[in-house]
Amino acid sequence: MTRRRIGGIAAAVFVAGGALGFTVAAVQEDETPPVTVGAAQPTASRIPTTRAELVKAWTAELEHAGKELPEGWEVLTTDEIRGRYVHQRMLNAPSAEDIDPDMGRRVDG
Repeated sequence: MTRRRIGGIAAAVFVAGGALGFTVAAVQEDETPPVTVGAAQPTASRIPTTRAELVKAWTAELEHAGKELPEGWEVLTTDEIRGRYVHQRMLNAPSAEDIDPDMGRRVDG
């Protein structure tokens, strides 16, 4: 056998091996666990963005808690109002006990 013929056979075996390897890899099952996808998040923020909307929403949350806007609130920045609105909204949120009174109950067998 000539060197050229041996080289041709070696190249053919190499290409065939590569093709076989690719085929085996493509056919194998993926053993990673399935990925669960959560519910789509709303695209629009539920927190008001303008100063006027924030003041209106903050006032509503304060009224819900039986309070009024603090004195001198007009000098607060929009970011400060947003922070106070979010804080009051969290304070007004129902507790777990309000949502499900039996939540703290022990369940024994």
